[in-house]
Amino acid sequence: MRRRAAAPAALAVVLLLVGCAGPPDAADRSYRGMLSTSAAAPGAPSAAPPQTLGQPVVAWVDRPRRFGITLWGSSSCPAIPSRIEAAAPDRVSIRIEPSAGNPCTADLAPTSHEFGIPPGAGTLPLTITLVYAQGERTRTLVLE
Repeated sequence: MRRRAAAPAALAVVLLLVGCAGPPDAADRSYRGMLSTSAAAPGAPSAAPPQTLGQPVVAWVDRPRRFGITLWGSSSCPAIPSRIEAAAPDRVSIRIEPSAGNPCTADLAPTSHEFGIPPGAGTLPLTITLVYAQGERTRTLVLE
């Protein structure tokens, strides 16, 4: 009898947790901090991307197979890349969604996301377009 009474409570907890989950992360790997890269873009190759506070950064992680982006925002509710697709052989589009976490800290922290090149893309230079869900604004970056 006790188990039957506990089942609805357990189901309610699961549904609550699923309802609070944010969009799925399309990145192969996500972590706090700046990218660890082989070459930064734009500009000449370097050991790490430029420290552009608040601006997204794109760089090769393993050229020409893997790249990464660093996004800035709340450390407790980082933006999430929910979809990546090849728009053309030389263009990749990444949809950026807000995190579902609440409440969020009012800090400015980097979060990095790494991706493999999606099928249908790979021609260099590779243009990466970040499409932000909130406000539908875009940001274009280039990998040489």
